[in-house]
Amino acid sequence: MKKYFPLLALLFFQFTVQAQQTITGLAMPESAVAYKDGYFVSEIGTKLEPLAKDGDGAISFINNAGKLVAFKYFDDTLNSPKGLEIIGNVIYVADIDRLKGYNIDTRKKVFDLNLEGKVTLLNDLSSAGDSFLVVTDSFKDDVLLVNVFTATYTILKGSIPVPNGVLYDAHTDEVYVCSMGNNLDGTGTLFKKKLHDGNAAFELMEGAPVGLFDGIVQLDDNHLLISDWITIKDPTKGNLYVYDIAAKSYRRIEVKRSPADIALDRKNHQLLIPQLLDNRLEVLPLTKIGL
Repeated sequence: MKKYFPLLALLFFQFTVQAQQTITGLAMPESAVAYKDGYFVSEIGTKLEPLAKDGDGAISFINNAGKLVAFKYFDDTLNSPKGLEIIGNVIYVADIDRLKGYNIDTRKKVFDLNLEGKVTLLNDLSSAGDSFLVVTDSFKDDVLLVNVFTATYTILKGSIPVPNGVLYDAHTDEVYVCSMGNNLDGTGTLFKKKLHDGNAAFELMEGAPVGLFDGIVQLDDNHLLISDWITIKDPTKGNLYVYDIAAKSYRRIEVKRSPADIALDRKNHQLLIPQLLDNRLEVLPLTKIGL
């Protein structure tokens, strides 16, 4: 998911240097999204059971000072919430086989697409205009295009081995997806396709890194940032990869383990990194990692 952030703006915009923060006490945080004076964070629950319909999931809100304002911001049952995206004043969340939306102002549920029996594990989300969400279905190797007004969907052409992070670039009409690899074996890579080209299927991106990828954001016209678990079993560290679309090359940045669905806080020039296995959200100034 997530939004375009021009790196060149850093050269011309004066801003207050933000300190690195680590927010603890979360419950398997999977995804984050910046909103006004804080962050929404999806939490799977007390156990790492991504398919369990146990009702212990939540969407929390944390303010910019790092204070947990509300553990359960919306009064609704969530099982294993993952990807988050905001369109207007509605926040959408992928929850196993349901896609839900909540009005942020009223805290009421305004969208509920039940896809039980049609999908297996909805994971990440990215807006494609005001009417559509691109959604990964990790265990069916599919990417869906969902119309949030009509509550209908289509499956985009091309199979991806365990797709996870997704983003849509409206400037180029490209959908970018990072994957985890067959059987979560860490052989995932990057894929792309033109959203509005019905004949185009997802294709491998040349020169892309290989890993157990989770989240993806777009730094500028030419650079993607991807989070990598490295391994699903007892990871000791993680990676971020900066991929240069034009040069077809990348560089690696080592980070703490289990970096999940990353997001950009464009207003404060920070990167949000849910550290899923350690129940933390790390908020890093982009300059801290050389961006």
